[in-house]
Amino acid sequence: MNTEKFKKSIKFIDSFLDLRCRRNEWPGFVVAISHKGKVVFNKAYGYANLEKKEKLTKDHIFRIASHSKTFTATSIMQLAEQKKLKLNDFIIQYLPWLNEHKDKRFRKITIRQLLSHGAGVIRDGLDSDFWSLGRPFPNKEQFKKEVLDADLIINNNTHMKYSNIGYSLLGLIIEQVSGMPYNDYVLSNIVKPLGLENTGPEINSTIKNRIVTGYSRRDKNKTRLPITNIYTDAMSSATGFYSTSEDICKYFSAQMVGSGKLINDESKKIMQKVEWRVKNNSAKEKYGLGFHIYPLGKHELFGHGGGFPGQITSTLCDAREELIVTVLANCIDCSSTYMSKGIISTIYYFDKNYHLNSQQNLSKFEGRFMNLWSIVDMVSMGNKIVAVYPDVFRPFDETEELKYVNANTLRVTKTDGFNAEGELVHYNYGKNGKAKSVMYAGSTMLPEKEYLSKQEKLTVIDL
Repeated sequence: MNTEKFKKSIKFIDSFLDLRCRRNEWPGFVVAISHKGKVVFNKAYGYANLEKKEKLTKDHIFRIASHSKTFTATSIMQLAEQKKLKLNDFIIQYLPWLNEHKDKRFRKITIRQLLSHGAGVIRDGLDSDFWSLGRPFPNKEQFKKEVLDADLIINNNTHMKYSNIGYSLLGLIIEQVSGMPYNDYVLSNIVKPLGLENTGPEINSTIKNRIVTGYSRRDKNKTRLPITNIYTDAMSSATGFYSTSEDICKYFSAQMVGSGKLINDESKKIMQKVEWRVKNNSAKEKYGLGFHIYPLGKHELFGHGGGFPGQITSTLCDAREELIVTVLANCIDCSSTYMSKGIISTIYYFDKNYHLNSQQNLSKFEGRFMNLWSIVDMVSMGNKIVAVYPDVFRPFDETEELKYVNANTLRVTKTDGFNAEGELVHYNYGKNGKAKSVMYAGSTMLPEKEYLSKQEKLTVIDL
C-alpha cells in the first residue's frame, strides 16, 4: 500500500466522517486506523454524553461487547499451546455439571464447536431480557441453571449458529483449566502483556468517569434515552470487555501473523481460517475461531463487531496490508460495521486509483458542494476528479469521473446513462481562489457552509 495514497485517503475519510456524524445525528463515535502497527488516524466526533454536552475524545472508553469473544478464543488457544486442553476435546470433560443436562447431545459438543459457533447452543438463553435491561445478566450459578434449562436448538456441527451462551461456557472452561477466574486470566495473559492500559473484561469504578453514555435510538420526538452501563457477570467472556480505539488497534496488531505476540503464528492461522460460511447471509460472511471473516471486493478481512445496550462497535483487519479500522459508537442505531467497511474500501480505492505523477494540480477543484437535490464531494485522483456522493456508507462504489478542460472547467467523462455524461462543470472562483459556486451540468451548487447558511432563509414556492 502506497504511503502517499494512504495519506490522501485519510484526508477524505475525515471529512466524510464529520458529515456522517452531523447528517445521521448520532451522539458520537471514534474512528481509529492503524497501519503496520502504528495508529495513523484516531479521531472523535460528537458527544460522550448529550445531557452534559461532554465532547467525545479518543480517550473515552466504550463497551466493545462481542469483541470479547476474540479475547476468549485467544485464551483458549494459549491453553491449547500449553497442552492444557485440545480444541477437539468434549466440553463435558471440563464442565462435568453438563452431565445433568436432559439433552444428551451436550455430551458431543467440542471446544472447537463452541469457538466457531457450531455447537447448536441457544443464542442468549430462554430469558435474554438482560439485553433490554429487563433483568441483570446472570451470575455463575444462575447461568448454569439457565444452560441446563435450554436444549440445543440444532444438532451440533451442522452449521453456524451464533451463541453468547456458548462463549460464556468457554469462559468457564478457561477458569477450570487455568485455575483462575476468567477476568483475572485475560488480564494476566492478554491485557497486561500487551500494555492495554484502557482495556478490561468488565466495567469497574476506576473507569466510571471516562466511559461513554450509551443511547437508545431516537423516539418519535427525536429524543434518545441514556442507558446505564451494566455488569455482564457470568457472560463477560462473551460480551463484557471495554476498551479505547487506540488499545483495540494495539490488540489487533498483536493478532497479526508475524507479530510474535499472544499466541504462535500457527494458532493465529487456525483462528483466522474459515470454519463456517454464515447461513443465509447476503454479504457472504464467514466465521473462524473467535473471528468474523468479511469479504470485501478482492480482499478478505478478519475482525469482530459488538453490540451492547446503547453502544455499537466494529473492527476490520487486513492481514496482508497490516491495516486495522475500528469504529466505536455510543448509540444503538449507529451502523458501525457499514462505516468500517466504507472506510477501508475508501483506502483501497485511493490505493488503486490515485495517480501520483499527474501534470495537472487539480486540488483547486476539490470540495463539498450542495444544492436542493444532492451533496457531492469533488475529490482529486491526481489525473482526474471523481464526484462521489457521501450520503452513503461506501461513497466510492459509484463515482463519476471528470477530466480537466481549463482552469475553471471540467468535463464529465464517465457516469451511468441516467446522468450527465459529456457535459461541463464550471467553477466560479472568488478573489481568495476558493470556489464560490459550481455549475454542475447546468445545475448550481454551493460550497457546503454557504449552502447551509442560505438554506435557513429559503422558502418553498407553491407552484
